[in-house]
Amino acid sequence: MYISKQKSHVKSRVSYYTKITLLGVIILLIGILGFILLIEILGLPQLFLFALLVIVGLIICKYGWSKRRIWSKGAKGEKIVAKKLDKLPKKYTAIRDVKIPNLGGDIDHVVVGPTGIYVIETKNYKPTYIPDEDCWYHTSGRVSGLNPAKQVKLQSSKLNDFLKPKLGKKLCKKAIFPVISPINHNLIFKNDIKSYEIVYPEDLVHYISHQRKILNSNEVKDIINILTRYGCIN
Repeated sequence: MYISKQKSHVKSRVSYYTKITLLGVIILLIGILGFILLIEILGLPQLFLFALLVIVGLIICKYGWSKRRIWSKGAKGEKIVAKKLDKLPKKYTAIRDVKIPNLGGDIDHVVVGPTGIYVIETKNYKPTYIPDEDCWYHTSGRVSGLNPAKQVKLQSSKLNDFLKPKLGKKLCKKAIFPVISPINHNLIFKNDIKSYEIVYPEDLVHYISHQRKILNSNEVKDIINILTRYGCIN
């Protein structure tokens, strides 16, 4: 089983916000050092500019670090799922950070094998959620602003539309399985979900490899050849 090790979109965002945080630190240090070293030389208006740099630096640091923490959770989740997928049988291929045209983002993992195509969206949420068909709810009953159900179903639909013309034949929708893989076991299941699957990382290998075989070896090869142009694979 092959799996990509190239930096994903999530890791790129972590790197980006790390740079933003460092920029804030630099501005902050310039403001502090300037204020301390020049306090006896400059007048109040000039010192005010250094004080302003301190404030701006703090704001940028706080913003960059906050965003970095959010994206770091996603990167950690992707890494956990990648390690689990590495244990799949050799007949399966996992492609990371799949960016097909008109998707408006990327797919964390697409696994292709005899049992089908699996669109896997990793989520590393800490609060407890109640998943449903079209959205997730907070335990209070309020609809969550985060909607992994809509996201993974849209990704699966667009992947289906993308593959059909390239394969030169109709791809059965039942060949593509939308899957949400939550890192934390913090879900409360109240309703049956039929339009997508929720599979914890430690259960992914069993779930994928024990489905009914629906793709032959040539179909698997063709799909992999197409998707490797838009994702990352070793």
